[in-house]
This record gives sequence, C-alpha cells and structure tokens, in this order.
Amino acid sequence: MAQTNPSVRIARAPQGLPTREDFALVDEPIPVPAEGEVLFRAVYMSLDPSMRRKLPGPQGAPGPLGGTQRVGDLMIAGVPPPSLGYMSGLVGQVVESRHPDFTQGDLVQGGCWWQHYQVVQGHSLEKLPAETKLSEALGLLGQHGFVAWVGMRNIGNAKPGETVLVSAAGGAIGMIAGQLAKADGARVIGIASGDKVAYVVDELGFDACIDRTNEDVGEALDRLCPDGIDVYFDNVGGQVMLAAYDRMADFGRIVICGMASEYNAVELPFGASLRPVLRKRLRIEGFVVYDHYADQFAEFQAEMKALIAEGRMKYRIEVIDGFENAPEALARLLDGRNKGKMIVQLAPDPTG
Repeated sequence: MAQTNPSVRIARAPQGLPTREDFALVDEPIPVPAEGEVLFRAVYMSLDPSMRRKLPGPQGAPGPLGGTQRVGDLMIAGVPPPSLGYMSGLVGQVVESRHPDFTQGDLVQGGCWWQHYQVVQGHSLEKLPAETKLSEALGLLGQHGFVAWVGMRNIGNAKPGETVLVSAAGGAIGMIAGQLAKADGARVIGIASGDKVAYVVDELGFDACIDRTNEDVGEALDRLCPDGIDVYFDNVGGQVMLAAYDRMADFGRIVICGMASEYNAVELPFGASLRPVLRKRLRIEGFVVYDHYADQFAEFQAEMKALIAEGRMKYRIEVIDGFENAPEALARLLDGRNKGKMIVQLAPDPTG
C-alpha cells in the first residue's frame, strides 16, 4: 500500500469557472480505520455540476452564492457522512476492514472527499456486486440513473404521445431521463451543444435536439413543439429554463433537477413571473433524490436492468486521468463541453 494519501483541498474561492489554481494537490496521511469502519482505495471519482455549488462564494466563505465549504477544506465528492453509499461520488476497493460486513478486496461505493484513500463508517458504505464493472457504477445503475428515474417517474410521468423536453440532454442525467421518456412512448426533444447534438439523436434515439450554441432555443422550440411542452426536465436553469417555461402546455410538468448554468454566476439571476403557473395549471417541482432511496431504489434498478438487457438504454462515459486534471475537467463539464458522464480515474481498475 502507498505511504501517502493524494488529496485535493480548496486553495481559493473560484471566480466563475473553477481553474487548477483554485485547488491544491497535497499528500496527507492514510487514515486508519477504527472499530466499525472501513478503509478503501478509490478507483473512480464522479465529476458533477453540483460540486461547483458547494464551493466557497466570492469572498472565500459560504454565502448566497457559495456552498458549505471554505478555503482549506478537502474538496467534496458526495454527500458528507453520515450518508448512504449510493450517494457517494467514489467507487473503489476495500483495503482494510474493521466492520463485519466487509472484507479486503470488496468492491464498494462510499466516501465523500477528493482523496485516494478514505475511511468510512460501515453503515454508510455500499457493497457492490462482485460482477460490477466499476467504470459504469457511477452512472446507469447508480446515483445519476436514479436521479433521472426519480424525476421522470415521480414528477414527469410522461405519457405516450406527449412532448418531453430535456436540457443538458447529452449529460450524465439528461441522456437517461430522455431515454426513459422514449421508453414510455413520448416524443422527446433534447437541448445540447456541439457534437452531443448528433449523439443525442443518432445514438440515444431522441426525436430531435436543439444546439443551444448555434440556435435560438425559443425559436427552435416554437418550431419543434408547436402544441407546447408537456414535460420539461430541467438540468440547467437560466435562460434555457425560461424559454421552456414560456412554452409549456396546459397541465404541463417541470422537473427541477439542476441549475448548472447558474452555478458560476457572480450574482443571483433575476427570476421569472409565476403567472403562467396559474394560467396553465403547471406543476413545478424540485426533488432531492436520497429522499426516495429507501422505498424506490430497488424498483429503479430492476427497471434499468430490464431496459439495458433490451438494448433500450445507452450511456457514454468520459474518463479523466488523475486528480491533476480534475479541475479543468470540472470546468469543461460546467461549460457543457463534456462527452457524457465524466469520471476521474485514480487507480488501476481491478474490474477491467
């Protein structure tokens, strides 16, 4: 086992998109597990837009535009303990266990920091099946798949023939949400950028996709959704959300999943009038996915495994090599330049 624990701490509060200089790569001691704890080595770490929201605000401390972290803190990669393992942004392999449910070599999901080695309470660590492919464990059958599934099943509830709009359609959550709506028989329109536009249509099977960087989103929606939008799955907020909001059909549903376009704002954006909510009898609902884990996670995994087996669910992963490249990758993700789900590889993958 290595003698040091490569870790990432916050060096300064980002101004807009994060840069390499906002983080410090440091070596720290490898923690020792106490009774009831497990030491594991992370193999892959998820990169997610919500990481930006947790960073300090412009003055270096939590505030209206800052998250829960301060300068000097370890960078966060999931839900802080105590947490459920499936909400973690890390997967890896047990190195040492002092918990009866885990043994050396077990594949696990858990932890919440940008660190190679982490000690986690056994009750907040998720043991993964032995046949798991670790590079896929953070996507389709994990947190991102569950987020998309909860949003579409509990709020969107798309019906055959309805029009569903998905922003960030080529991203980790959007591409699953859109395919779930297609499986329900809906007509699905995506919003993406660059080469993700062709991927969303040609590979994921969406009916159309708007290139937000080269098209006026509102004009494109008028052309593609002349009868309005029945379900809008929102991953970005901002002007894209407002364009969809103005074009909702009566009794439409807006699923508020993320606000990626607002995470880098230097000031809070001005909101919109809520008058159409009354006039069109809209349902606008946000959700926090871990509220639904206990009673719906098993159902989600069963449905997703069936869709995968039928060839009706595809997924794209972009692997980044090493912590030193994670800040630039996070900035690309926030700017919409990712190619599917982004994960950082920290160690050799024992599952190939």
